[in-house]
Amino acid sequence: MITFVYAVLVFIVLRFSVTLFNFLSNPKLGYYGKHFTDKVSVIISLSDKNDDPSSLIASINAQDYTNVEVVVKKHSETTEKAVAKTTGGFILFLDVNTIINKGLINNLICRAKVFDLDLLSIVPNRRFSGLFSRLVYPLSDFILLNLLPLRLVRLSTQQIFATTNTGCMFFKASSYKTSDWHGKTEVLLANKFVYIDEKVGFDKVSSQLLLTFGNNIFAVLIYLVLVIAGPIIVLINFEPVFLVLPFGLIFLSRVMISFLTTQNPFINVLLHPIQMIMLLGLLLKGLWIKVLTSVKHKI
Repeated sequence: MITFVYAVLVFIVLRFSVTLFNFLSNPKLGYYGKHFTDKVSVIISLSDKNDDPSSLIASINAQDYTNVEVVVKKHSETTEKAVAKTTGGFILFLDVNTIINKGLINNLICRAKVFDLDLLSIVPNRRFSGLFSRLVYPLSDFILLNLLPLRLVRLSTQQIFATTNTGCMFFKASSYKTSDWHGKTEVLLANKFVYIDEKVGFDKVSSQLLLTFGNNIFAVLIYLVLVIAGPIIVLINFEPVFLVLPFGLIFLSRVMISFLTTQNPFINVLLHPIQMIMLLGLLLKGLWIKVLTSVKHKI
């Protein structure tokens, strides 16, 4: 038992260290004064036949960047077919439930050119519409910024790090259209340039959370044991005075992540226990769906 408790405490310290690194390095998309004229193809992905892209298209038209073509990808259409319609030197994928602010496209191009990026993935800021959304949608940001030092993603060519959030993804067109691609990637926070109003069910949220772990079942189970079961066991077996450090680090982590993602730190700290219960349910549901899908494919 004592070995397990030490493992939980070490994991809490490691997660806090990653969060602190992200907080201090402030991995956000910046505003750049230089202006570009490259053609950008914006692909709006519809997830349902009833999706209405008019608000997103209006925000694209309101951009201070004019050399843009818009391709609407229907829910029944393949990504390859949508990409085949594009003619721009860059491809920007946006979910239909996102809204972009002025400066986004120019800043994406500048960042991609300066650091010679093949893929720049932007983690959108979130808009909440009720208690359920506040319990569920901050979880992906919590996991991402608690486990992944974003500034170091650029040192890797593993695309999986940049696909943990697919709401806003900016590709160099020539790289995207290459069949065997291992390009240079970067993940940044939206810094209020992109907002997402998520209205999705448990299944999709579960799938998105699993992506953070590379759909690795073993990694998800270890994470749940250390993050959910671990603190409960520590709470039961230790005197209150010994709980100051681990729970203090968890508290500070939530506060820093909230500021990075422009969320309310007080609400996230207050709802943290319930959010962890929701995280447990979502990840277990995601694992169940993954196992069922694997069984069906074998059959």
